Amino acid sequence: MDELNCEVLIIGNGPAGLTAGLFCARTNRDVIILDGKAPSALEGVKEIQNWPGEIDIKGKHLLRKFRDHVESYSENVRIIRSDIISLMLGMGVNRTSTRTANISSDVVIIATGGGTRKEIIKGEDNLLGFGVSYSALWDGPQYKGKSVYLYGKDEEMLEDALTLQQMGCLVSIITNVGIEKLPEKLYQVKDAGIDVFENMEVIEAVPDSEGLIEKIICKTTKSESEETVEIKEFELSCLFILSHIYSNSMFKKAGVELDDMGNIKVDEEQKTNLKGVYAAGDCTGGLFQVIFATAEGARAGINACKYLRQLKKE
Repeated sequence: MDELNCEVLIIGNGPAGLTAGLFCARTNRDVIILDGKAPSALEGVKEIQNWPGEIDIKGKHLLRKFRDHVESYSENVRIIRSDIISLMLGMGVNRTSTRTANISSDVVIIATGGGTRKEIIKGEDNLLGFGVSYSALWDGPQYKGKSVYLYGKDEEMLEDALTLQQMGCLVSIITNVGIEKLPEKLYQVKDAGIDVFENMEVIEAVPDSEGLIEKIICKTTKSESEETVEIKEFELSCLFILSHIYSNSMFKKAGVELDDMGNIKVDEEQKTNLKGVYAAGDCTGGLFQVIFATAEGARAGINACKYLRQLKKE
């Protein structure tokens, strides 16, 4: 096992992590970025049309630009491809272990993205970026004038339905619970003329001959009063799935506080509840947008450097 030391350890090599690394490197901090085996979600995005300065760019191309920029500070940044296996955080010197190294750092910035997401619909993974999306704000503008469905049961899903309608999408909602179990914002949704299909589960997303989503297959959720399950199909241009499953359990075990949705709790400076530990990007929840992830990464990097100056009395 290698024994490595650095001032700033960044866990995650997506937009938030790379931006944090860039800001730390520019102040001549010694930075290690852990690039996990799971690719950044940005890499699988077909096209981005809301990144300033780029009318239309593939996610993997934008991510490559971020990486090239960070790698230009090679005298300050080491990028190591490895996943973490254990953590000891918030006890002065932070200690992080991978399969090949033990890393000691003054600061840790967690930027692991949304975490591992369990496929809940057959065909979901293969159609991600090709008519399946987890972000209405991100992908919604591509579907102006087209039929889109949202699948979920919380207030965020209802708010996204209203946002998509405002963008000009033809919006419908599928939820696996009864209408009476949805938040009060449902009344705004119904007043806006958005169809809501209750007590229904999406079981499969089906592609067309070009690999784009063509339809979804649903079944009614059986209640005590129903003796049979009904199968229905809906043609659509995009399915927005609003039921993420996060995997921040390792950080929770290390003492990092999570909210009810499994997101890492941070304050306005991207600080967690642990001294010298910050978090940024999708792992903190909120709006799943590249521009927000980079902004949080910049804020985490700036405040981490401020913390280091105070720690070292520079």
